[in-house]
Amino acid sequence: MDAEAIILALLRGTHVIALASLFGTLVSLALVVPTNTPASARQRLVVLARRSTTLALLIGVCWLVLQSVEIAGATSLGDALHALLLVVRDTQFGHLVLIRFALLLGTLPLLNGQGWRLAGALVLTGAALAMQGAMGHAGATGGAAGAMLLVSEALHLLAAGAWLGGLLPLFILVGALPPRAASTAAHAFSPIGLSAVLLLAGTALVQAWELIGSLPGLFGTAYGHIALSKLGLFFLLLALACINRFFFTDRLRAADDGAIRGLMRTSILIEAMLGALVIVVAAFLASGTPATHEAPIWPFARQPSLELVFDPFGRTLLLQALWPSLIAAAAVLAGWFWRPILWPAIAALVVCLGLAWPDLTQLLSTSAHPTTFVTSPTEFADSSIVHGQAVFRANCTVCHGAEAQGNGPAAKTLPIPPSDLTAPHFWGHTEGDLYWFISHGINAPSGKPAMPAFGTVLSSDTRWALIDFLKAHNAGWSMHTTGRWNHPIELPQFDADCADGSAIDRDDLHGRLVRIIAATDGMPHLATLPKNLDVTTIVLSAPGHPIKPSGAACASVETATWDAFAILLGLAPDALGGTQAVADANGWLRLRWQPGDAGDWNDPAKLATVLQDVAANPLAVAAGGGHAHHH
Repeated sequence: MDAEAIILALLRGTHVIALASLFGTLVSLALVVPTNTPASARQRLVVLARRSTTLALLIGVCWLVLQSVEIAGATSLGDALHALLLVVRDTQFGHLVLIRFALLLGTLPLLNGQGWRLAGALVLTGAALAMQGAMGHAGATGGAAGAMLLVSEALHLLAAGAWLGGLLPLFILVGALPPRAASTAAHAFSPIGLSAVLLLAGTALVQAWELIGSLPGLFGTAYGHIALSKLGLFFLLLALACINRFFFTDRLRAADDGAIRGLMRTSILIEAMLGALVIVVAAFLASGTPATHEAPIWPFARQPSLELVFDPFGRTLLLQALWPSLIAAAAVLAGWFWRPILWPAIAALVVCLGLAWPDLTQLLSTSAHPTTFVTSPTEFADSSIVHGQAVFRANCTVCHGAEAQGNGPAAKTLPIPPSDLTAPHFWGHTEGDLYWFISHGINAPSGKPAMPAFGTVLSSDTRWALIDFLKAHNAGWSMHTTGRWNHPIELPQFDADCADGSAIDRDDLHGRLVRIIAATDGMPHLATLPKNLDVTTIVLSAPGHPIKPSGAACASVETATWDAFAILLGLAPDALGGTQAVADANGWLRLRWQPGDAGDWNDPAKLATVLQDVAANPLAVAAGGGHAHHH
């Protein structure tokens, strides 16, 4: 982040701190302050609320001005004023900030009241705080996911305001009230804090799911690293909250001297400072790019894997590693009923888990590389597949062979045989793993190079294109040799023109069945299909024979589309004519038909039966491959 981005994040964070302080103070006035509290102590909280409101307004104005300058790229005072006017008038951010200012100004005359005035101030302040999410990622997401984020962030902010914003009022009350009354206030704050912690944890999971999405996103991106720092601070806050509740609060009631009071106030102040730091860290999260939009760089040599859990032999190995720990865990459970063995059982469990840990890490993880979870930026495009084919022929056939079976002319001279890239084990590697192997090469156990590194020979885009070809070729080879795709393979990205003048690509076909027809002599006659099937027909134009779309069908635009489908369908380009294929509504290729195969797809009734079966059984496959299942 540059200096301007850091300043903006700090302004955002301190603005939210002031809002949280205002909301937490009002919650304390309504629910924490004992009924017999002296007017002077209550007035100190009112003063805190007013100062928090004033601070929120002042910092909010600074944030609005600087954000406007950043949005418009203003370089002079006149440009800055013009940018401010445009942002306030024409952007959602500007509108929300003005609404917040109006809510805060409406709160000021209500701060010194009770009853309906205090309730009104709470509602206005809560609304001002809760709308913060609409100024960040949630407001920009849109759709159902955006609505869910908006609700979760609103609840998250209100919970943070009630807990963290209530710490300074609690600090004041513990110092201003007699020991018994101060203890009463601390007890009254406890359910607020507990409810807030539970709500914070639940809403944080929702946000992590939408904005981080995975362990690689958490550990391998800048956004994830900031989220981890926030999580660490949150646990420190929890530890301090537990000390305040279970150690100081009860002792405060019985204390006659100021030592306990002073220690508790110090602990509360540290907790408040950590809470402010958490909000600032959250502001940096709101200013950064979500992990779901970044390519994660995995920082560990291994990655979690549960493959052995689904294998009978693997489960036996796990049981052998865990049985002492399971016995110790049973002893801990028994210790709840027979206390003399509890602590020895806990100690035994810790020792057993420590001894089992090296075996468990090997059994429940597999090797990884920094790029293991990086995915291809090419969208598996037709042009990328065809480009990758040319790259393979120029650089890889000498070792892997013309069909990538590991039988090239130089194969026998290598310390270990080249991989058969048409075999099923190919899909056991992620795209990121393949990118790493191509970029950095592979060494034999002796340390000698078994495959050279191409990171300095081929550009990054070219290496990704090579991976696209290898995926398409592996799929096409299995179709060529077995008559089916042994691993789910997606439609390639391609462009097509339609008779109504519109242009579509693969992304426009999501949710529809897709029928592919390779035609060589113009637009074929298309049979009428049942109206209950949402089918889009794409006619592939052979090289040198462009097709003009007609009727409800669309025709491919690029020559690469024909060649890419030939690779995917396991055919030579000049043998593709007349071939048809079907993809399901999730974009996975499912079936191939050639003239002479059983079941004539040019027969409307037989084709309708095929399409209805595919429509009823779409494939759901995890990103990057994995096990497919019907649903």
